[in-house]
Amino acid sequence: MIAAMEKFILVVLGSDATATPVQLRKLGIAHVDSLAGSGEAYSTLERRLVDAQKAVSLLTSIPRAEVGASSATGLAGEAAIGRALAVDAEIASIQAEQGTIVSEMQRVKGWGDFDPSLVARLAEKDLRVRFFEGPAKKIKDIAPEVEFFRVASAKGNARIVVLGDADPSNAFLPFTPPRESYSSFAGRLKALELKQASLRDELAALARGLPSIKKALERIDADLTIERLRSGMPCEENLRYLTGYVPSKDAPKLAAEAKRRGWALAMGEPGDDDQPPTKIENPKAIAIVQPVLDFLGTVPNYREYEISGWFLVFFTIFFAMIFGDGGYGLVLLLAATAMAAKAKKAGKPAAPFNALLFVLGGATTLYGFVTATWFGLPFEALPPLLQNLSLTALNGSNPDSGTNTKILCFIIGALQLAIAHIKNVKRDFPQLKALAQVGSLCLVVGMFNAVLNLVVDASRFPISGAALGLIAGGFLLVFVFGNWTGKLGSSLAESLKGIIPTFLGTVSVFADIVSYIRLWAVGLAGIAISQTVNGMAVQIMGPAAGRIVAFVIGAVLGLVLLLAGHGLNIMMSVLSVVVHGMRLNMLEFSGHLGMEWSGYKYDPLSEMAEEDTTVLQE
Repeated sequence: MIAAMEKFILVVLGSDATATPVQLRKLGIAHVDSLAGSGEAYSTLERRLVDAQKAVSLLTSIPRAEVGASSATGLAGEAAIGRALAVDAEIASIQAEQGTIVSEMQRVKGWGDFDPSLVARLAEKDLRVRFFEGPAKKIKDIAPEVEFFRVASAKGNARIVVLGDADPSNAFLPFTPPRESYSSFAGRLKALELKQASLRDELAALARGLPSIKKALERIDADLTIERLRSGMPCEENLRYLTGYVPSKDAPKLAAEAKRRGWALAMGEPGDDDQPPTKIENPKAIAIVQPVLDFLGTVPNYREYEISGWFLVFFTIFFAMIFGDGGYGLVLLLAATAMAAKAKKAGKPAAPFNALLFVLGGATTLYGFVTATWFGLPFEALPPLLQNLSLTALNGSNPDSGTNTKILCFIIGALQLAIAHIKNVKRDFPQLKALAQVGSLCLVVGMFNAVLNLVVDASRFPISGAALGLIAGGFLLVFVFGNWTGKLGSSLAESLKGIIPTFLGTVSVFADIVSYIRLWAVGLAGIAISQTVNGMAVQIMGPAAGRIVAFVIGAVLGLVLLLAGHGLNIMMSVLSVVVHGMRLNMLEFSGHLGMEWSGYKYDPLSEMAEEDTTVLQE
């Protein structure tokens, strides 16, 4: 459920403006409206935050293998942040210098390895030496009085060394000698590579202190929030004030604190124009779905539905049908068990995602029992026990199992959409506009019959008169009461203006129910991939009666193929759940609920938890 909120206005003396945000943070219940900070202290904290974010991004990008092989530097927190950025800047400088050296080496490579200082020493003895490059065929055009000799060069080109001040023909371009020899460049490049490797090792060592750096980032961010409130707090003469929201159940705590501190406080129910934050309060059994909602980044508006429970129920069904294989469900259960064991060994409670994985894995395994689908094996190859535990209507022995699965998809779709409109009826009752939701519910039921007729089997599911009556009656109710203003005439006038959207909305009910066929289609694709992998593995393994060595090699290769193929299929199924399973909840279901997911999270000022910030990781 979404916790009720109260809006507050807190007024303090100007002399208390510095301490008040900190005191609110200690209280830990006030969601304060954001303000624009200013001042040197605020700018400094912003720069520190940017530096910390850069350091975290930099150190997080270091491969885990490199981090594990390094030793800690002894630096933690902001000291480690500063050093990480300094090392990164030094590496960037080295890379720039390396680029310059490599470019210069490529330029002079053709002239061989010589000491450029010889040119200067010859000049001191009144012997001027200059270098030129040009086409080999133009050598004959050089005037006889020009003294020169050729050095090794690529075919078609000529490199010449000219003695004295005379210039060769215009076809030859002067070459500027390098400042040092080619071997000297190579030596410098090697030294820079060693130095860069050493600096990268230092970064890897700093990465072992990433927890303390992240904790420092959180502290800086918390300090920045406080400074933003301090410097941005609006003022009237000698008074400063803050606005925000507090959960209704915590309002007495804020009132008591205001009385103790001598603050002026006004609280009340948010107005229609206010946009309070959303605080979700669910039992643990339902809260396990929160990681999925966090992944999606969706938050219901304060005045919208909180559908975590329905989301969990239908997401679990969608997940099981899209994975569609009891064997994969067992794999997920094993993964969930391993995660729980690891958490228990570390003395930590299991994460909500761990519990969710148990639920999803269990549902997928159960669906495997119902449909007799286990790692894509044919129904005939399964043990009799697994065959007998399945439903004949849905297992592989029934040629109509695909059709029956489609019907199941449409039943689930119609049920979910019907639940959405039942909730809307409950919300709008006893106002007459609730009848529009009754009309939408009638459309869902009537269109369900139409979907079975047009998509599954027209002879098996003829469109009944009752279904046509529900569709017509539903459209009429939506048309009359969809824009209800309290007066029939003005309501009908509004509906006439939107007759086309109303008609299209009626048609979209059909499309939304059909959309649930994706559960059958994606699940079928996954089974097809499993069967293909199994077939390829059987071909590689060959008959057991073959030569022993060949059979063993084939068995190993086949096992690798099975693991890789089914592993890839599991990953693709996860992607399919993200694309299709979540879509049905976030678009079809939410659309019929009228939800826009336009809310933002309740984020009260609160103290950071004191945790171990040791530099070393496990």
